[in-house]
Parts: sequence; C-alpha cells; structure tokens
Amino acid sequence: MIISHVYQYCFFSVPRTASTAISRFLVTHFSGEKRGKKHSSYTAFRESATPAEQQYFTFAGVRHPMDSAVSEYFKKKNDHNGKFSRGQLRGGRPIHPEAMERYRYLETTNADFSDYFLKFYTKPYGTGFHEQTLRYMDFIIKYESLESDLKQVLALTGIPAESIELPKVNATHKSNQGFKSFYSPEALERAREVFGFFMEQYGYGITRDQ
Repeated sequence: MIISHVYQYCFFSVPRTASTAISRFLVTHFSGEKRGKKHSSYTAFRESATPAEQQYFTFAGVRHPMDSAVSEYFKKKNDHNGKFSRGQLRGGRPIHPEAMERYRYLETTNADFSDYFLKFYTKPYGTGFHEQTLRYMDFIIKYESLESDLKQVLALTGIPAESIELPKVNATHKSNQGFKSFYSPEALERAREVFGFFMEQYGYGITRDQ
C-alpha cells in the first residue's frame, strides 16, 4: 500500500486495476511512501496504524470483472514478467498454487480464453481478501475512468492536479479488441452467473465493454 503523511491518504493496491502505475505516480509526485506488502489489506493496515493514520482518506480500484478475467488469462498465457515459469515473484515469494495450476494448464493445452474461463471460473466472483478492503474505502477508482477518478481523489485530499498522466507499467500483453469478444456464448452465460453480484455492486454491465 501507499501512504502519505503530508496529504493524509492511503492507497490500497488491488490486482489488475493499474495499481502499480497509481502507486508509482503517488510516490513520485504526491509524497507517497510504501508501507507493508504491495497488496496489503485494510485489516493489516489497521493493526499497525496510529489513531491519526486510521483517519486518513482511503481509496482503491476496481475493474470490470469480465475485462479482469481476460487480463488474468493473458498474464498466465504469456508468462508475465517470467514469474510463472520461475514459480515465484521477484522478491522470492512463491506464487499461489492455484495460479500455478492455471498457468500449467495453459502451458499444456494452449486453451483459448473461453475454454480457460469455463474451466476455472465456476464460483461467484470475488476479489479475495481485497473485498474486505474495498468495503472500507472512502473512494473507489474505476479502471475504466482511471485518470478522471484519480483526479477526483486528489481533489478530495486537497491536492491540485490539473492533469494526470499515469506511467504505463506492468501492462498485460493482449490484443486491443474489446474484452467481450473473447467470450463464447457459453462463457458469456457463465459470466452472467459468476460476475453478476460484483457487477451490480460496482455498477458494471455485461452487454458492452465498459
């Protein structure tokens, strides 16, 4: 996570929501400091935060789950940053066994997205322990309106920012076609089942790429 004592904010990093780019931007321009692990939860923060820090403005990001699933597929298919073939992150921490299972499946079968999705997306979608973090946020940034939402966050924390240009980092290598085009009719129906609650909660639709 990123914390600023100057501007009194905390940014919590949720995977595949441009969190790396936002973190670097905050550290470089707005007195952000790294604290704990990259994807630390709000609960972990509360356990060590001072009473004053617990009053800081909090924010994190979400992304359309259909788009996030496509991104997750291509990260494993393309062995993003070589971490899956290594079996560990750059800091040496082993990758979760479930993620490795998915990577090995793609390595063995070269399955297309819809087959991959139907095999592994069988339960109602959630963001793991990040769901608890999101419930405590003062503001949720949407990946789809990233820079305008971040500008609004900065304004709420008293930071004047006329324009925002986030660095392009940790990008997923995939085609530029809309994410819905990767879903077969069967996969699209499954997406309605497993993503429905999440999309309703955060105002996403399933009929178009937004």
